[in-house]
Amino acid sequence: MNTYHLDLLQKHLKKALERYCQLCDVSSERQYLSSETVFSQTKEIIKQYIRLFQAIHFLDHQTAYYFKGFVFTYLDAEEELTSHGEYAEIVKLLTEAYQRVAGSVSKDRFFLPIHVQRIKSAEIQIFIGVVTKEQHHYTISVVTHQTVYPRPPASIGNNRYRYLLKMMEIYDTDEHGTVEAFVRSKSLSYRQISKDSTAFFESTFYHHYLKIKMIPVLEDLLLSTMSYKEIAYKNGFSSYHQLYSLFHKTYHFPFNRIPRIALEA
Repeated sequence: MNTYHLDLLQKHLKKALERYCQLCDVSSERQYLSSETVFSQTKEIIKQYIRLFQAIHFLDHQTAYYFKGFVFTYLDAEEELTSHGEYAEIVKLLTEAYQRVAGSVSKDRFFLPIHVQRIKSAEIQIFIGVVTKEQHHYTISVVTHQTVYPRPPASIGNNRYRYLLKMMEIYDTDEHGTVEAFVRSKSLSYRQISKDSTAFFESTFYHHYLKIKMIPVLEDLLLSTMSYKEIAYKNGFSSYHQLYSLFHKTYHFPFNRIPRIALEA
């Protein structure tokens, strides 16, 4: 794992939790969504992303990244948050993060994603969750999940690989064909691209491209009502078979282990 992989995980988790919150807000049953339900579903989302990143070798298989989770509820009308015990500092950080965004969103939003990162000498702690506001009782529940990652080595020398990220953003097999043809069209050295990809992505350029394509698929599996075939075509796969083979055969991440949260009654 390097800092790139960790940033990628945070980016996609934020996006997934924002989508989850939007689904909660437009639900006709949003007033019945308890903090326990939100806690259970967001925990599942976070764990599924960690599992996928482990399956595609972005995170170490042997490390338990999910640390713990909790729900803390307090009165919105209180002038000052009072919290005791081991969660006091965490709740304060998350409440401050919530207050920074609460004023800029519609008052009809009762579910807001939150994200706080703390960097320590040996690890990075990331607190991810949802703040739920009960419209009739004027209380706020902070639904929190703490994930912990060994602090990856950072190097200013990694800036030389930044061009790879730009190349990855614009590469498309339908438009550009093979990676070799794509690299030549940019007047770059295929040999150098291969060497740099192995050093930075820890895989070939094309294999990394396929891994990146898998990540948005997980969001659609968790949080959409689309069929598998619809998800495959939406995410640029030539067929459902190609998507199935990648998840099931190449990386052993079967669909039957991914809950369809948006389809659950």
